[in-house]
Amino acid sequence: MSLENTATTTETHFDYTSRLRQLDEAVLLARESLKLHYPPDPLHSEFLDNLADAVTTRFQDGGQRGDLDEAISLYQQALELRPLPDPNRATSLTNLSKVLLIRFQQGGQQSDIDEAISLPKQALGFLPPSHPLQSFSLHNLALALYRQFEITGQKCDLDESILLHQQALKLRVPPNPLRSASLSDLANALELRGQQEGRHDDLNEAILLHRQALDLRPPDHPRRFTSLSNLASSLGRRFEHRGHRIDLEEAIFLLRQAVDSSSRSDPERFMCMCNLAAALRLQFEQEGRRSNLNEAILLVRQAALELRPFRPLFLYSLSNGLWIRFCQDGHQRDLDEAILLHRQALELLPSPHLYRSSSLDNLAIALHARVGQDGHQSDLDEAILLHRQALELRPSPHPFRSSSLNNLATALQTKFGKEGRRIDLDEAISLNREALNFRNLSHPHRSESLNNLANALRTRFVQDGHKPDCNEAILMYREALELRHSPHPDQSQSLYELGIGLLHAHSFTGNNLDEAMESFSAATQCLNQPASLRLRITLTWIKHAVAHRHMSAIDAHDAALQALTKLAALRFDIKSRQKALLTDSDGLAREASRFAIQVGKMSKAIEFIEAGRAVFWSQFLSLRSPLDQLREVSPELADKLRSTATALELGSHRSTSDTTENRRKFVIDQETARLNRLNEEWSKAIEDVRQLNGFENFLRPHRMSDLQVAALGGPVIILIGNNDGSDILILTSVDVRTIHLSDLPNEELQTLVHLIQFASSDSLRSTIDGYSGNIAEFPPAMVETSRNWMKLKEERGMRYKGQKDSDAVFIFVLDILWNKVVRPVINILHLEKSEELELPGPVVQWCPTGLFSFLPIHAAGCYNDSQAIECASDYFISSYTPTIGAMLTQYQTPPGPFRMMVVIQSRELPSTRKELEKIEQHVSEDLLVKLGIPGQSASVEAVASRLSDVAIVHFSCHGTQDRSNPLDSGLKLEDGYLRVSRIMKEKIQNGALAFLCACETAMGDDKLPDEAMSLGASLLFSGFRRVVATMWEMRDEDGPVIADTFYQELFRGPDGKPTQEPDVSKSAYALHLAVKKLRAEKVSFVRWVPFIHMGK
Repeated sequence: MSLENTATTTETHFDYTSRLRQLDEAVLLARESLKLHYPPDPLHSEFLDNLADAVTTRFQDGGQRGDLDEAISLYQQALELRPLPDPNRATSLTNLSKVLLIRFQQGGQQSDIDEAISLPKQALGFLPPSHPLQSFSLHNLALALYRQFEITGQKCDLDESILLHQQALKLRVPPNPLRSASLSDLANALELRGQQEGRHDDLNEAILLHRQALDLRPPDHPRRFTSLSNLASSLGRRFEHRGHRIDLEEAIFLLRQAVDSSSRSDPERFMCMCNLAAALRLQFEQEGRRSNLNEAILLVRQAALELRPFRPLFLYSLSNGLWIRFCQDGHQRDLDEAILLHRQALELLPSPHLYRSSSLDNLAIALHARVGQDGHQSDLDEAILLHRQALELRPSPHPFRSSSLNNLATALQTKFGKEGRRIDLDEAISLNREALNFRNLSHPHRSESLNNLANALRTRFVQDGHKPDCNEAILMYREALELRHSPHPDQSQSLYELGIGLLHAHSFTGNNLDEAMESFSAATQCLNQPASLRLRITLTWIKHAVAHRHMSAIDAHDAALQALTKLAALRFDIKSRQKALLTDSDGLAREASRFAIQVGKMSKAIEFIEAGRAVFWSQFLSLRSPLDQLREVSPELADKLRSTATALELGSHRSTSDTTENRRKFVIDQETARLNRLNEEWSKAIEDVRQLNGFENFLRPHRMSDLQVAALGGPVIILIGNNDGSDILILTSVDVRTIHLSDLPNEELQTLVHLIQFASSDSLRSTIDGYSGNIAEFPPAMVETSRNWMKLKEERGMRYKGQKDSDAVFIFVLDILWNKVVRPVINILHLEKSEELELPGPVVQWCPTGLFSFLPIHAAGCYNDSQAIECASDYFISSYTPTIGAMLTQYQTPPGPFRMMVVIQSRELPSTRKELEKIEQHVSEDLLVKLGIPGQSASVEAVASRLSDVAIVHFSCHGTQDRSNPLDSGLKLEDGYLRVSRIMKEKIQNGALAFLCACETAMGDDKLPDEAMSLGASLLFSGFRRVVATMWEMRDEDGPVIADTFYQELFRGPDGKPTQEPDVSKSAYALHLAVKKLRAEKVSFVRWVPFIHMGK
């Protein structure tokens, strides 16, 4: 076989799935062949063509721009060697036109498209009608004009392209193998014209032609997948115009076939994947199935990894998917990436590019959304400017003009809300009316226009009180709702807006109140709505139901608390869950409970406060729920729940940190999709369990009958602060008693909290007390604390001779807590004062909420200097619990021998060595695991890995509460921090007690006080039954004193003698004795007050 024939054969048999080196071999052989045929060899031009063909094929597979440029150069050389009347000149013109059009699509150079149009025109000028290349020239010219239309938008280019395609098709009669290509390209041009001009006949003809093309490409045809994709694209367009779901369903079915049958290395596979992603996004917008959205995003990310994408399409497709996901989850990173991608796409689509208007509109929509996140006026101004530019590019009857009208109107209404300029609102109404006129009864987005116009009219009614505006708005809300049947994801939005409209009508008719509340209720029950929207709806429902004293207010509060679990869904990583609860969730449980108290529903008040607190932890613990009873009834369901829970918990700790690398983003999105699917499976399995007899309340919030069990060992005192006063709920095993504190509103509680922060921080007090300059230079909280204290001292004439300022603050605050909180509780429970509390003495379980969480209730009392005249510890032993449910957890006795771990940091805290020595006096050496001593590293992993192996763990080290990210709060060890997020990974089944002799281990999160995000609470929820922690910084030298007395009592038997194993049920009493001993040393309040006991 000759060298040139070998080159031709190698290229001919090259398959797209083959390795690039096979193409490299074809190119190399073609180069060698060309060397054998230099001018004046008459075959030189033919071998130039051969090499250009090989290089072009390699470009199509590998995407190297140099290959494309070389191919153009080679074809140009061949053309120069074929002047008229050379019979091969038409071939050169055709080849060169084809590759110039490819380069134009890559780089957008006007000279390339001009020449790509000129070359086939030259060929058509001398080719006779019957020439075999006539159809090629017609086809190439039609394609070039089509691409030019995409850039210029000149209607004549598209019309001529269609005419030329029709002529080419007539020349390619069956069985011409190129007939299918002509059918497809003609259909694409007709589809585009139908889309641009709203010509339904063009769109229908395009679908018919695509079906004919598909019939000519049987399953084994190498380009069948492009016909599948093209037909699906046209069906998707028709769905957008007519709204018939059967078109969309067929489109998705065909696109899946196209992706499955295309070669992974074929560049047109990218188009199929993007088309499928677009169709899945459309289906998500119609049905709200999250799996569709996840798949759409993954498809585009995957396409970008596998193939050389057409960049504007990639940017457009991915940014739209991220935008929709942002609307669902509210993650800022999705919105920011979407904006970045839209900006990049816009740069690649200069005016008058056909798709520039879509890019302008989409970028504007994303910028408008960011206004709601950070409130930047510049984003809103830019969004309005971009929407106006898009509208100018979409003159009537452009099919997407209605979208631009709608989007601009929405942005202008937002501007009116910020600036109050009536001209903006009037323009918004006018634009919405025009958009509605474009969207007939069958238009899939008609409901959107109805809803938006109704919103604008309702806004004008609020401004002017013009009743017809309100009435018209309600009619439009009703019509929109008729078009949004379940499972339409916007059904809840329509019900919500209708409810608000009806409330406005109620203001002048006195009617519609019940229907408005029913609309809110129905809205909260809709499927497929974002959790943030559900919460917003319930908050609006609560506001108006409470204001009108409507009977649905209890249900509204119930729905709001249920929405919190959706907001912190298990499909998110733990940091996202915690962050999600920052939005409008704080205070919800307290307000619900307060309302229930006001209407006399005490049991509901208890249930509300329990359901709406520690939502983060209740979600976390649901994954570790024991399934023994379920396994007896349905082992299959138990296994399903356990495997799903394990996978969800592992996924909760995944990293979602920002990255710019697409492969890493693909992995993150892939994991996100997997967790979404697992979350759906988890929810479905739970519903299946609840269908079983006796499991109707499986993993539901505790009912009152369950919660009263927690009070069998002593009353649970729930402290609830609100803006107009505080309430105390006293839960006993038989009833609930209440105390209302009208003189202790949140404002007063906040002052007490600031004072405690002031008194407990040496650095804060010394900084303010010793500063003689402008105090306004300090942070606001610091300034407020200082001023509060100075003001109180002046107003109440407080004089504490010889006292440190911090002790004076403590005496003042603890006196208020005694008289207003603790003394009333003692009175209602008829507790007796005791000189020496002994076991089993009365134990009070405090469950503080809101600002009460930062106050030392256990130390409340009337003090004279450091001596107590009367205080809480004279009457009872105090323990704290973050939730009532935390006291209901059933623990089994550890099967193995007792073990205790002590972790110290003696290099930074010298007294910790002495603390260990004190512990060693009470605990046998063979029972101790000691880390932080010579030869035993106290590294993060060494400590964390042993947490599940010991019954007691004692930490003597630095601790810190991270206020910006509570999950990063931790205990400082040798190589870093043992953070809350790391502790959560351990399954601690044997944990009886954790003693945190470290700073700030009971300090919660001031932004989410009811979420119990302190280190102490985290260990409690992670598996330890009881925890000793500190509310603020402790003194290093106090650790040995507390530890000595504490463990002496813990390891004391009933006969008063030391024992080998501790009685951890005495831990609250042991701490009571230890703190009493520290107080006996006349130490300041700041040293003995911070120690608290948590747990049962």
